[in-house]
Amino acid sequence: MARKRDWRGLWWLVLAQPLPQAAGAAAHLNLRKWTPPSDADARLAEILTGVAPKEAVRLGAQLFERTTSRLPDSLGFASPVGFSVRHPVVALDTRGRDMHTSRVVTVDRTGVRSTLYEGPAQHWSLCAIDSETVVARREFDSGGYRGDTEIVEYTPGREAVLANGGGLLDAVVEATATGFVVGTKMNGIAFAVADGEQEQLNLREFGFRRADLFAVDATGTRIAFADDTRILVTDSRLQPLHDIVVESLRHGQINAITFTEDSIVTAGYDKGLYRWQIIGGRIRGLHDGWHSSPRTFFRLNPVAPWNLLVAEGGNVNYHYDIATLERRDAPDFLVQAGPDDKDDDLSAPRAIGKFASSPYGRLAVYEGGLALPTRASATDFHSTVVQDLEHPLTLLMKPVSTLTTADADRVRPHLDAPPGTQDTYALTATERAVLAAAIEACAWAPKVTGG
Repeated sequence: MARKRDWRGLWWLVLAQPLPQAAGAAAHLNLRKWTPPSDADARLAEILTGVAPKEAVRLGAQLFERTTSRLPDSLGFASPVGFSVRHPVVALDTRGRDMHTSRVVTVDRTGVRSTLYEGPAQHWSLCAIDSETVVARREFDSGGYRGDTEIVEYTPGREAVLANGGGLLDAVVEATATGFVVGTKMNGIAFAVADGEQEQLNLREFGFRRADLFAVDATGTRIAFADDTRILVTDSRLQPLHDIVVESLRHGQINAITFTEDSIVTAGYDKGLYRWQIIGGRIRGLHDGWHSSPRTFFRLNPVAPWNLLVAEGGNVNYHYDIATLERRDAPDFLVQAGPDDKDDDLSAPRAIGKFASSPYGRLAVYEGGLALPTRASATDFHSTVVQDLEHPLTLLMKPVSTLTTADADRVRPHLDAPPGTQDTYALTATERAVLAAAIEACAWAPKVTGG
C-alpha cells in the first residue's frame, strides 16, 4: 500500500491491527505526503510512529507466551472447565495417572495451585469457589450406572457429597458471588448455596422444562435461565428479579446463553445470535445477529478484555464483536488454522481443540495443538494453556480502533506503581514503553474517523 501511496488503505490496515503490529505498519506511513482525516487520526498516527517498530513487532509475537502458563496435563474431549467468580482461579478435570483415573486441580495465572481429587470418578461439570474449594457433578463407572450421580465438594484432603440421585443426571454447576448454583435437567429445579444457606427454585412453575441451561453474570449476582424461547433472570439466591419473557425468535429454541457486559446473548438451534437487555425492569430483545451465524452454536464464551464473543459450533470457533454481534477478526492465537483457513472445513487440523472463558472469569483456557511436537511422545503436541486476562499486556492484543479510556484505566496502575512496590506483573522496559504508548492511544482511538 505504501508503494502505491494508498495512505488511506494503509491507515485502515493500521487501525485494524493490535498495537504492536500497528506500529510496524505505521512505520510505512509518509506523514509528509499523507493528510490525516482528523486531528485525532493525526495524533494517533504520531503516537504509533513514535514506537520502535521492530521491538514492537517482536513483542507482539511474544504476547501469548507472556500471558499464559502451560500445564503438564491435557484435557479430555468432554472434560469440564469451571471458573471462580471471586478469585482468578479455574478448576480443571485432567487426566490422572492412567486412563482410568481423573484429577481435579485448581489453576491460577502461575499454574497448578491445588490437586483436590485423583481417582476413578468422571466429572461432567464443576466450578471453583476458591483455589482450595471445587464443587462438581461426578459419576462412577464412566456413567454406566446412572443412579450414582453426585454433587460433591472437594477441599484439600477431604470430599463431601452434598446431594446424590438420578435427578441430578446432566446437572450443571456454576460459581456465584455468594457460593454456587446447580441447575438440573431432569426435574427443572435449581438449587443454590448462598452464604452458607441453601435456596431452591422450581422453574416448572414458570413454564420451564429444564434448569440446566443458564449463565451467571460478571458480578456473580445474577443468573439467567433459558428454555425453549423463555428467559428468567434471578439473583444468586434464585429470587426472580424480573418478569419472565417469552418471545418468538428467528434462531429457534435457545441452546446456549451467556452474559456480555450489560446484555444477555443467546444462540438457537436454527442458527443465529440474539441480544437481550434489561430496560425499565423488563427483559427486552434488542438485536438479531442471525445473518452472521453460519451454524448452530453450543457454547458462547465472552472475552471482555477484547470485546469478543467466541461461539463454538461443530468444533469450530467463530468470533463476534460483543456489542454488535458482527463477525470480526480475533487475535492470531485464537484462530483455528486449517489448510484453506475455512470455517466449515471440519477435517482441517485445528490449533485449538477447546476454548473456555466466562463472563466473570479472569482467566481463559485453551486445549489443543498449542505446543511444539517433541521426540518424547506425539501426545506432547497437545497441551492445556491457561491465559491471564487481567495481565496488562492483553491490552496489546486488541485492535487499535477498539481501544478505549477504560482500557487505559485498567492498565495504568501497573505502570504508575511507585519504584520498589511489589507488582504482580514484572514488565520489561520494552513492554512498559509499548504499554505507555497504548495508554496514550486509548485517549484518541475512540475519536478517529479513519477516512
